[in-house]
Formats: sequence, C-alpha cells, structure tokens
Amino acid sequence: MGQHAPEQGLEPAHEPESILRLWWRYIWPFLYFRDCTRGSWMERVQSYRHNRSMRRHLPGFIVKWLLFTAFWFAFGMMFDEFAGLVIPAACCFVTGTWTGIVAIVLAVAWTWLERFPELY
Repeated sequence: MGQHAPEQGLEPAHEPESILRLWWRYIWPFLYFRDCTRGSWMERVQSYRHNRSMRRHLPGFIVKWLLFTAFWFAFGMMFDEFAGLVIPAACCFVTGTWTGIVAIVLAVAWTWLERFPELY
C-alpha cells in the first residue's frame, strides 16, 4: 500500500537539458518556426499562423545576433590594429559578416510576419 504503481499514459520525467543544448536554443531562432511550404493547404495555413504567433520573439533574437556581429567585428579590429594579426582579423570579420546576415534575415522575417497577417 505504501508505493503506487505508475499509471499508464503518464509521461516520464524530463531529463535536464545539457548546457550546450540550452545555449543553442537561446541563440538559434529557426528551431521555433515551421516550414510554410510543405504539407497540405491546411497545414501550411497552420504553420504560417504558428510563425506569426512566434514573431514576437524575433526582436530579441535580432538583438542577440547584432551583438554577436559587434563582438566579432570588435575582435577583428583588435587583432588587426593592436596585434597586427591579419589572418585572425579576417576570420573575425568574415564571421561577423555571417552573423550580420543572420540578423538581416531575422529582420526581414519579422517585417514580413508583421506586414502580412494572412498569407493564405
């Protein structure tokens, strides 16, 4: 009588996520959005509505990626001007350009989702 048998249908306890997985979820916004080009018409509509409801999180992700861009460009300038290391500076500038592109893509997606309430 002291212990109860687990009931069927209950979900098992969730294991804590690794710090790497949490960090990835914190910086990568594309995990939270659905592809609106696949599935039946109803699935595409539902995916678009889901994406519109998740658009409120995009400004935070845009700020994060702009900070990453500033970080990489600052390190690139530091390597170039203070240390005179051209190759590491170039790597930082290229990485900063990539993070800037992610910020631009997010800004365009946010603008699109704000501007067009019903695509279908």
